[in-house]
Amino acid sequence: MGFPWGSVVFMLVLAGGMFYGQAQFKRKGAQWGKLLTIVCGILIIITALWTNLCRSTIDHVAIKREKDYQKAQCIILANTLANIYNDSGKCLLIHHPVFGNSMTEIQRLVDAFKEGFGGKINEIRPVPIKIIDTTDEMAEEAMLEMTAEDFNKVIDANQDCDMVITLVPLPFSEDQLYQIGIFEMIPDEDDPSIYKRVPGKKYPLLGVYNGYVGNLEPLFYDGLIGAMSLWKPNPTIDEQPIPDSVQEAFNKRYLIITPQNIDSVKEKHPSLFPKPRE
Repeated sequence: MGFPWGSVVFMLVLAGGMFYGQAQFKRKGAQWGKLLTIVCGILIIITALWTNLCRSTIDHVAIKREKDYQKAQCIILANTLANIYNDSGKCLLIHHPVFGNSMTEIQRLVDAFKEGFGGKINEIRPVPIKIIDTTDEMAEEAMLEMTAEDFNKVIDANQDCDMVITLVPLPFSEDQLYQIGIFEMIPDEDDPSIYKRVPGKKYPLLGVYNGYVGNLEPLFYDGLIGAMSLWKPNPTIDEQPIPDSVQEAFNKRYLIITPQNIDSVKEKHPSLFPKPRE
């Protein structure tokens, strides 16, 4: 049995529904937008489980190929961060709650990040964003909605890490986003309309894996996000063997956004950036 293109397309459509629902909730306060996001997220999980567990024949070649592309994304993100990193060498890796043997997949990503750092990081510390009780009736919703409090608890408990990479999407709500401690800014004394970093506060270098620009654009200009990997608007998804070159493999599907290149990425791929509110 070949690669499950139908399932992939269905999950991509659902992902689009999640982003649309969050946009409607964020911009217009539409509660149905929040509900749409939750429903789409749950359907993505169900589809993924069906695709990987319930199909009579699993295409192991295709699965390995997808894992190799994930590895390329990790390596290039880590390499980008390493090029701008100059500190003590501990990286906090925030990941989704783990169930069953899913920690094996997290460790696979850890190994890929290590390769990308090239020895510049002494420790990569994987920590779940939260512990979820799967017997709880609200477990699915809790797994989808990660709050500022969730991020703050994990980051505050690992303050010896001067780099943070999150595999978990940052909150869509701006109210939640700016309650995360590593994004704290204060008004300038001379011009209250301008916000600046808190003097003396130590900000970790932040990387976002497989992210979404959304409302994060200002955080790049403020230097609060060091690098983010994400899908490009027209990725090449085929059944060809993955290129030997990690960079070439990455370029087929992904982009890197940094404070240094965000303007050029926006000019080349404007569809990635939300339109200003009217």
